[in-house]
Amino acid sequence: MAYTMTPWGYDVDGTLPPLISVDEFDAMTGGKWANDERVEPAILAASAAIRSYCRWHVYPSLSCRATLDTDGTRSLWLPTTMLTDVGSVTVNGTDVGDAYQWSRIGQVMPDQRPLPALQGAVVEYTAGLDTLPADLAEAVKNVVIRAVALSYGVASESAGGVSVNYVTNAAYAAASSGADSQAATLTPYRVVMAHAT
Repeated sequence: MAYTMTPWGYDVDGTLPPLISVDEFDAMTGGKWANDERVEPAILAASAAIRSYCRWHVYPSLSCRATLDTDGTRSLWLPTTMLTDVGSVTVNGTDVGDAYQWSRIGQVMPDQRPLPALQGAVVEYTAGLDTLPADLAEAVKNVVIRAVALSYGVASESAGGVSVNYVTNAAYAAASSGADSQAATLTPYRVVMAHAT
């Protein structure tokens, strides 16, 4: 496998695709921005902003590898809310075989308590949604529309008395603030790292 490090501290096999494609965006918006060169970078920025808010890649389902510090408790927490398979668990340099349990929310518990160590465990696993839910696709679309609308840097404008306000790095700023404004939609997909024993 050719792993790529993610911003959330784990590796994925290959590279992360955007959450939606340009064709999917065009279909969702009735082609209003078809052939607009601003759309693809806005989709990439929106995907990155939404994933950063959620603290993991969310979609699609990918083979992953996490190297974790161990603190002497049995629980190893993976950055995911959709763990679908665990391929291997290595603790303190030893493959534990099948001597572990795991849950969908990302908790892995080896039968034997790991010793405290930096980078004391390596877990190979599969995580992510097989299909992008409609609410997430809609969130991406909304963030992209906001980014494309603001991509020339106009944050606000008025008519009588003429007033125009500009922002810097408009597309990224719009994507980031758009992701934050979608918080209620994104909350079910956001990783909250618990530290139970």
